[in-house]
Amino acid sequence: MISRILKMVLGGLLAMAQAVPCAAGPREDAFGMVDEWAFAFNSGDVDKIVALYSPEALVLGTVSPSLASTPEDLRAYFGASSVAKSQVKLGERAAAVLSNDAAVMTGFYEFSRPGAGQQTVIPARFTFILVRRDEGWRIVHHHSSIRPKPAQ
Repeated sequence: MISRILKMVLGGLLAMAQAVPCAAGPREDAFGMVDEWAFAFNSGDVDKIVALYSPEALVLGTVSPSLASTPEDLRAYFGASSVAKSQVKLGERAAAVLSNDAAVMTGFYEFSRPGAGQQTVIPARFTFILVRRDEGWRIVHHHSSIRPKPAQ
């Protein structure tokens, strides 16, 4: 009888533990946000990409000669990547937590796009500053630049 009650109690506790979502911290949120950004970028859905940015976000794009500082600027910048069928592959990255509502993510990625007869690959590096707002985590700053070749 005690064994049966114990099994019922343990089974109930296990069911409750599975029903309660696990809360991620800012570090995990930063990794998740960059994964979400890469998924949106690879989908070519410009609206989905822009929705990840705060309306006042500042973006220094890998191949842009200017600063993107409005959602319209972001649409134009990422629209060109979408038309070119660009893809991104995330590499090594690290997160620095500034507070429960702010984090910095930095690392490396590679952009690729189909070309005449071969694929073009651009190794790059990035920094994202992420903040938690009422609507969730948003990118407020994104800097991307071509990754220098290692010293010979």
